[in-house]
Amino acid sequence: MDDDLQEFLDTTAAELGVPGAVVGVVDGDREIVATTGVAAVDTGAAVTARTLFQIGSTSKTFTGTVAMRLVENGMLGLETRVVDVLPDFRLGDADALAALRVRHLLTHSGGFLGDADEQPGWDDDALARNVASFADLPQYFAPGTIASYSNAGIRLLGRVIEKVTGETFEQAVQRIVLDPLGMSETFFFPWDVIARPHAVGHVPGDGGALTTFAQWPLTRDIAPEGGIVSSVRDQLAYARFQMRGESEGTAPVSEETRLRMQQPQLAAGPPIDAIGLPWLLTRHGGARVVMHGGNIADTQLSEFVLAPDEDLAVTVLTNSGSGKALGAKVVDWCFAHLRGIEKTTQTAALRPTDALDEVVGSYDAGQWHYDVTRVGEALEFAMVLREDIAALGIPPRPPLRVRVRADGALITDADQPVGRLLDPAEGGPALLHVGMRAVRRR
Repeated sequence: MDDDLQEFLDTTAAELGVPGAVVGVVDGDREIVATTGVAAVDTGAAVTARTLFQIGSTSKTFTGTVAMRLVENGMLGLETRVVDVLPDFRLGDADALAALRVRHLLTHSGGFLGDADEQPGWDDDALARNVASFADLPQYFAPGTIASYSNAGIRLLGRVIEKVTGETFEQAVQRIVLDPLGMSETFFFPWDVIARPHAVGHVPGDGGALTTFAQWPLTRDIAPEGGIVSSVRDQLAYARFQMRGESEGTAPVSEETRLRMQQPQLAAGPPIDAIGLPWLLTRHGGARVVMHGGNIADTQLSEFVLAPDEDLAVTVLTNSGSGKALGAKVVDWCFAHLRGIEKTTQTAALRPTDALDEVVGSYDAGQWHYDVTRVGEALEFAMVLREDIAALGIPPRPPLRVRVRADGALITDADQPVGRLLDPAEGGPALLHVGMRAVRRR
């Protein structure tokens, strides 16, 4: 079976044009690691089990684990008001500020713009300086109303952790999570990564050939939401703890808290079912799935999937935009070949095509907007990056074509849900939910 996975990885990565990738699997009591390709096309350095990748938003679950340790210790509460921990913190909406709780940060339900700009700088005040600008963020909905994926909310939670512990965010993660789990190949700072084997991202160049993304696309202030760089070895150690409770040292959180984090706290929209603390919860066929994943500038993409009831975990680390498709295919392969579980899709009646016209328009997400047009019986979402973001060299995404199911779900031609229409109680039609985010009509 190990050889079969290796063959599948080699073949699929080549078909999708992914320069390099590594897969790690916890299959009961055994582990499988498979690597393919190169860490960088211009050096030809092979990907190995020691190669470091930017894991992106899986970092959020580390932040959540630290926060829940503080809840366990009584240093923080899920119903603690954020302004009581950070008295100088402000939001643009005074009522939202008064209502904002730690629970809302963990469940992506703070209601303010979720993709706030990062700021340069690697000093210890990076997080504090960034969240000081949150008073300028638009408030889309009242805290706790709906789930809308929020990098800014998790960033704010990182600052709360700093205030409560008296440590930098990175020190708190090191002490509470990395050291106890023996994760010695996991880092936040570029100077720790540069001396070790690491992958670089890739973007399409002239003629379509992939070239290296010659930037470090991380800043210190985004550490809580996406700043971790790690190896497959360490990701497997993290998976063994979060799925099976295994830990070399004192467990980051108790068994009760670990399992609580994996339970639904707030219903969410497609492509997931609910938000945990702060895990993303869904199903793969008949299997319950606890997951996250990451995307750094569409150049390093990853998957981190736990199926606790099946005793199966899969992590996939890649170094190009097409790594998203590779990760999904690898996860599907592992469920099918290791557990006999096939992914299912839901087919249903569609809304009348004339009902699509009410969705047409432009929707703001902060760092980008969606131009939504009707194309025959489908809607086309064109993601338009803000000029300063596009200038970083992030490759444009192809338009996304969706249809609208009778229940309001936005589905692709492959019947994969990617969003939903919101009812008036949730903020619709002024708000539209796509890519797990509520975006506002401009």
